[in-house]
Amino acid sequence: MHAPSAGILSGRLVYHRCEAVNEIQRTKAALRKQAQVLRDGLPKATRAAWSAAICDHIVALPSYQAAQTVHVFLSIKSEVDTTSLIKHALDQGKRVAVPIVDPSRADTPCAQIKTLDESEIIRDAQGLRMPKVLRLVSPEAIDLVLVPLLAFSPVRDEFGRLQYARLGYGAGYYDTFLHRIRDDVPKIGLAFSVQAVPSIPVASWDVLLDDVVTEQGLASLDSRFCLPIP
Repeated sequence: MHAPSAGILSGRLVYHRCEAVNEIQRTKAALRKQAQVLRDGLPKATRAAWSAAICDHIVALPSYQAAQTVHVFLSIKSEVDTTSLIKHALDQGKRVAVPIVDPSRADTPCAQIKTLDESEIIRDAQGLRMPKVLRLVSPEAIDLVLVPLLAFSPVRDEFGRLQYARLGYGAGYYDTFLHRIRDDVPKIGLAFSVQAVPSIPVASWDVLLDDVVTEQGLASLDSRFCLPIP
């Protein structure tokens, strides 16, 4: 008998058997292409203004203010620009950790970044930015995780809690990484409001986000990105 894997149908958590996993992957691949085109199509000035608003919303969150160690991504291409957020965190004396994507490693490491000076940052073969000097940070030390995404959709988990399905880039880095984070650590996606979609299929290895911050604020406080209480 095939073991089930988790998924979403019309915003509710359901279960897919193993033979449906390939269909989930095909659906995600199609969504991924559409979401990438949509985000890339935003005018540069719009992305800049919305990124600034998102960073302002983040620094106002109690979870950010209380965090001593914040995990955030060094943005590339059309992602939410995290430059001002990282500068703010460093100015506030917080320890900032960024992802290190290394296909040869299975432990999905992250490293401390102390400056955004380009002389201290390198790019890998895929164009991903990372600190030149690797000061590894234990996932257990992280107090808040902020992640990029291509699309998001609201879902209620098996306990009826509102959470958010995340469509990433397909490599599985963040799903592996998020499984290593303490259960009490908020996991928040950063996205533009146009990246919301009605539904994203979810497999057993996918990790749901606690919330998403758009240029409008927390998605959980925006009726457009919520689900009715069952």
